[in-house]
Amino acid sequence: MSRSRVVSLLAVLLVVIVAVAATVYGLLGPSDSENTGSEPEPQAATTAAPADDRGARIGVFRSTSPEEVQAFGDWLGRDVDYVIDFSRRSSWDEIANPYDQLRAWQEHDYRIVYGLAMLPEDKNLKVSLAAGAEGKYNRHYRQLAENLVEYGQEDAILRLGWEFNLGTWRWHPGEREDFIGYWRQVVTTMRSVPGAEGLEFDWNPSNGGNRYDSTRFYPGDGFVDYVGVDVYDISWAKKTYPYPAECDADCRLARQKRAWQDTYNSKYGLKFWSQFAARHDKPVSLPEWGLWDRTLTDGHGGGDNPYFIQRMHEFIDDPVNNVAYQAYFQYDVGDSGNHLLSSMPDSQAVFLEHFG
Repeated sequence: MSRSRVVSLLAVLLVVIVAVAATVYGLLGPSDSENTGSEPEPQAATTAAPADDRGARIGVFRSTSPEEVQAFGDWLGRDVDYVIDFSRRSSWDEIANPYDQLRAWQEHDYRIVYGLAMLPEDKNLKVSLAAGAEGKYNRHYRQLAENLVEYGQEDAILRLGWEFNLGTWRWHPGEREDFIGYWRQVVTTMRSVPGAEGLEFDWNPSNGGNRYDSTRFYPGDGFVDYVGVDVYDISWAKKTYPYPAECDADCRLARQKRAWQDTYNSKYGLKFWSQFAARHDKPVSLPEWGLWDRTLTDGHGGGDNPYFIQRMHEFIDDPVNNVAYQAYFQYDVGDSGNHLLSSMPDSQAVFLEHFG
């Protein structure tokens, strides 16, 4: 056989071997131990789809009342997933041992979201965020975590120091290092309790405003599970609320639309918080949202405002905002105002249409 023919046959054989090897490799892929010569491409994080097709999980605040929560779900025609509650907080004992709430929700399947105080409200107690940052109050939060595990609420979500950006709360921060250090002490302490590893923490400012920069007090991604925002239909922007005398339907709607723009587009409004959460790869939560009739106080609420319900639904339903859960504040706070849907029939009908 001539040398040129041998070379041709060898070339054909080599092509066949390469083709077979490529096919086998394509079917089996590289082994775990194989060195491919380059780092694997990073994979985009994926967010699990909600359990049903109605968007973010729905919750409600109806005080510490399983019966009222059940009634709300019956009216909606669907199960309520999350329950918002607050423990009493005058003393360290009430913060660490909220037995009324623990017992009330013990036998129910709701996921509980607790407003968790960072400091007792009793002004006779000398307490501070700075002392908390030194770990001096850790034992109280360890006790709370042990209680949550004992009462079957080891998956609770804790709104630690909720609405800290409002100056009315005792835990309204002054020094950045004190707030962040204290937050990290609490989270680390509670997660260290056996069985409490599933507790989640919701960093939860109140929406809106153009001056107070809450982001200065963000504790860090390793200590936060949700970026929560409390949102109510209130506004002090020009030509919003209160409604002027003899304001007809067109007048009211125009003011409601301007109020929504204030809620959504203000410097620290809903749009800002959605983008902030995305930058930190955190889901958004809306632990409190609702209408607000303030006619008995200052009039700076929209009252019966179906437009607000519609726009909130659009925000919640938009996957860009990655809203994990949301809870309507279904409560009449008396002199402070009324949020009850039953008191606002036009909005109630729109709420039932979108969320029922």
